[in-house]
Amino acid sequence: MLSQVTNTGQAPPTMAQHHTSPFAHQVLKIDNARDYFNSILGSYLSKHGIIHISSCVDTPQQNGVSKRKNRYLLKVARATVFTNNAPKHFWEEAIIIATYFINRMPSHVFKFQSPRQVLISSYPHTLSLSIDLPLKVFGCTSFVHIHHNYRTKLNPKSLKCIFLGYSSNKKGYNFMDVLLEK
Repeated sequence: MLSQVTNTGQAPPTMAQHHTSPFAHQVLKIDNARDYFNSILGSYLSKHGIIHISSCVDTPQQNGVSKRKNRYLLKVARATVFTNNAPKHFWEEAIIIATYFINRMPSHVFKFQSPRQVLISSYPHTLSLSIDLPLKVFGCTSFVHIHHNYRTKLNPKSLKCIFLGYSSNKKGYNFMDVLLEK
């Protein structure tokens, strides 16, 4: 997630270093916000042969699909935070878990397959990159096992935590310690 809007132009090159995709990106279409487009992004696009297209000024209709998808993603994240009475500073985790859920929900657009199923069936080599963990309830109380190397015989074997979502770089979960709030 971006900490500031001014970092937006640096996001695609940074994401490309950490993410492999079976799809060749040929066109990047963004709205006409000039803070998104800077020299870092421009040089990255030209180096990789990606065409940059921006929408016309004051025409949100040209970005209808992405606006609708982002609105739906925010609705799911907002519902996740509100139904679990989670603090608002967990919005980033709520967005990530909402994306995880949406990518695993069947869609009529894909003949009642999930986007993840369509991706894996079209590109089987992406299965090894995919993290498939059982669905959990955002904000639920969880007890995380403490490995014996990190405790003594008399210490507790688990730690009371709150489930925050799925790790983006490991096959595991993200939790917050209730007592330490970290």
